[in-house]
Amino acid sequence: MDVKVPHRIEFAYDKGRALWLSFLATVIAAAVAGGPFLPDRPGHPHLNAAVCWPFAFLIVLLAASLLLKIFKGKPGLIISQAGIHMESYFDETIPWRAVRGVRRYHRRNVDLMNVDLDPMVARTLSRRGLMGWMPRPLRGREDTAAVSLKLLHGDPDWIYDQCLEFLAKDREQTLTTGGLILADQNEVSADPVFNLKGHPIFSYVLIAILIAIYIGELNFGVVPAMDYTPSTQTLLVLGGIFRERILSCGEWWRLVTAAMLHGSVIHLTFNCLALWRAGILLERLIGWRWFAAIFCISALGGSVGSLLMNPANMVGVGASGGIIGLFAAVIVASFHFPSGPLPQLLRIGAIQILVPSLLPIVGHTADGVHIDYAAHLGGAIAGAALSFVLLKAWSNKQIHPRFGVAALICSIAFAAVAAGSIWRIGELRVSYLANPFVQYFQGQYQKAGEDFAEKAKLDEHAAPYYYLWRFIAQSRGNDDRAEADLRAAASNLDRAKWPYPVYELFLGQLTPSEVAAKATTGDSLCEAMFYIGEWHNLRKETDDARQKFSAALSLCPTTFMEYDGAGGELLRLHAR
Repeated sequence: MDVKVPHRIEFAYDKGRALWLSFLATVIAAAVAGGPFLPDRPGHPHLNAAVCWPFAFLIVLLAASLLLKIFKGKPGLIISQAGIHMESYFDETIPWRAVRGVRRYHRRNVDLMNVDLDPMVARTLSRRGLMGWMPRPLRGREDTAAVSLKLLHGDPDWIYDQCLEFLAKDREQTLTTGGLILADQNEVSADPVFNLKGHPIFSYVLIAILIAIYIGELNFGVVPAMDYTPSTQTLLVLGGIFRERILSCGEWWRLVTAAMLHGSVIHLTFNCLALWRAGILLERLIGWRWFAAIFCISALGGSVGSLLMNPANMVGVGASGGIIGLFAAVIVASFHFPSGPLPQLLRIGAIQILVPSLLPIVGHTADGVHIDYAAHLGGAIAGAALSFVLLKAWSNKQIHPRFGVAALICSIAFAAVAAGSIWRIGELRVSYLANPFVQYFQGQYQKAGEDFAEKAKLDEHAAPYYYLWRFIAQSRGNDDRAEADLRAAASNLDRAKWPYPVYELFLGQLTPSEVAAKATTGDSLCEAMFYIGEWHNLRKETDDARQKFSAALSLCPTTFMEYDGAGGELLRLHAR
């Protein structure tokens, strides 16, 4: 029985859907482009224009391409007895005998019709629009064209059925007339091979390492962790990114160690879940050696992005740069496969995490940890760039890309730097813990008092202030020698010079107001406010102490020990 097929059918674009998608893309582009102009708030840094504007421009191009489809008024798909015409190509009708087959990939938000073309014919066709300008690796295989059925006006099922009927009618006529049918696609070009069996072992091992390191942060921190959250000082000492330490002190190993640290349990949990997801998508596809290399290089890229774009006073940690780089690599690696469910699943799975991670929408997590979008961007760029190299090293006949040994060497170098930095981190930790100010704020008052006295012997100019700190530490620790030691130190001072009035305050010879009146310079006034605050604090007069510490914090230069002391005391009062 003959199949009744119309002579020619045109399918226009669904203008309503195209307009909605174009509007949505424009809103997202405007939000991204306006990011650098948002008012700065403490702890909420914004990515600069050099990062946001190129990304917004790409989204605008996508919106413009959708609008062009509407205003040009040309159909998106034409099928006839002569062949099939797709708007993504220039005005060329592809004969049915050059079509190997028509397949459909349908999910809730995706409905694509893939048209498999003869490779020799595909090379003669010219792509239209953005696809014509994209690098060849991002186009996918030239012998496969995709048509979005959701963008066409009409029932997707009916459109797909009509294409199959035209193709079947052409095959029937060709056999009847004794015409030539081109060879099956598998005979001309073999699809890439892959194996998704097994488990992402390296991902599991890396997750275990990150958890073990976090436990180390909690147990070897320089400041006791609160609610299982390491302090900023701990993250800095253990290898977090800090611009001054890297650029001024040459501690470039921090670019590696920062990627292995985390700022909270929630931070660690989300990164481990994302890493597990990346392992499911990518590790079994490209092998653990390339997977490890992409993570390490992306982690470095994330650290560099954090170093260059974040405020100088921010401490950056987290494996998110390396993890986001893996998801960027998933998208690039998906173009190794021509079409069908696998590349679509890879892209959708990666985009669901990659796009939100690059848009600076939320500044903090629920536990107050700042989200480092600069590290995400740097990791994504590094991961995508390395994946282009991976595509070049991946033959269709091989399950995994070549040069696995070279990829392994990259990972070994990363691990070697991380392991080698342990010695330097140990030195920093010992040096930090030997600081009497650290000992004082950790409640080690006896040790702090002894070390303040040692520092006084080494620095004659600052000795009067170190003796004052010794007295405060001894008083906190209920040392009976506190007042006697302070009197002994006061006997060596010039009574007409500052800071002798502060000694008189603690010895009961002056009142706080009299000490403040004797402060004749800005520096001495800031010091007076701090030590008066300590005087009130020792007497449990919390409100007065808080007021004076706040005044000292606003008056003292940041290089003064009283500035750090006021900040530390205010934190302790707030914790109470």
